[in-house]
Amino acid sequence: MTTQTENRFTIKTKYKSINIGDIFNGFVIKKRAREVYVEIPQLGIGRIYGLQYMKAKDLISKIKEGDEVVVKIVGFDDGYGNFELELQDIEYISSWLKAKEAMNNKEVFELEVVEINKGGLIVNFNGLKGFVPLSQLAPEHYPRVGESDKKKILEHLQQFLGKKLKLRIITVEPSTQKLILSERATRLEEYQKILSQFKVGELKEVEVLGVSKFGIFVRFYDNPPIDGLIHINEIPERFKNLEESFKKGDKIVAKIIKIEADRVNLSLKDLVEDPWIAFSKKYKVGDEVAGKITEISQFFAVAEVEGVKGVILENFENLEKDKEYKFVIEQFDPNEKKLILNIKNEN
Repeated sequence: MTTQTENRFTIKTKYKSINIGDIFNGFVIKKRAREVYVEIPQLGIGRIYGLQYMKAKDLISKIKEGDEVVVKIVGFDDGYGNFELELQDIEYISSWLKAKEAMNNKEVFELEVVEINKGGLIVNFNGLKGFVPLSQLAPEHYPRVGESDKKKILEHLQQFLGKKLKLRIITVEPSTQKLILSERATRLEEYQKILSQFKVGELKEVEVLGVSKFGIFVRFYDNPPIDGLIHINEIPERFKNLEESFKKGDKIVAKIIKIEADRVNLSLKDLVEDPWIAFSKKYKVGDEVAGKITEISQFFAVAEVEGVKGVILENFENLEKDKEYKFVIEQFDPNEKKLILNIKNEN
């Protein structure tokens, strides 16, 4: 078989391009002291030796000539024309494949917390160590303390050691041995369904859960628990001493300024509800409203109704500016700030 070297990391054979790190199935054709020869169908012969042999010594002791094995390409030439190989643990690879499949299928697992650290929780998934970062804990399990207070974070996480949590895999990277799981992700669809009922600009009563140097943690919704953050920049200057101004359990009114996936950001500034939100709580398509004409053009008229402006596209020719009329809502979309009105027929 002839080969042509392209660079340090890739070569071309008559069958395909081969890269350092590629994994293949092969068959053990010879075992010797401190070396194993493996035939990779359609590629050629590879050798496990030196450091790679010592690393896989326990695995090698379990295989014999004729066995099928999984190997990784770590070099293109061992000095004798063979590929340099690293023996892979089939069970280990299988666990990563199962993790990848579970992530793609959005499966939920109940896994025991086996370790904790200041960054989150560690669980066992089919022999692999999985990490649950603090940011991926469910709202009721998140430590409501400052990120710099590592001691309090560890004290909070101690309660989960030995307990089982419902988790979903969100990141699988075998090459870096990164397996990330999330408790929040198991409830994402439920959170999003609930949050779809709320609008940016709406006022909402929330409960203070705790304070940190960067803001206030609040409970936005009770069942299931959904939390929000009021960033320090969204708090009036007179309340900037957070620990004095806000106590755990306090009920305060805040304005929704951002809803993203399962997260809510709120503000204590400008606590006047968006008039479009207030209007949407009171009226719907087909309702009768009263409004004053503020503009008349060749193609439409504009009426102000309880702080929002609606457009009249038909039969507006006889309307008078600054005069109040009764209308019927034909179309209404608070998100797009769109309100189309029809003159109410008095007959």
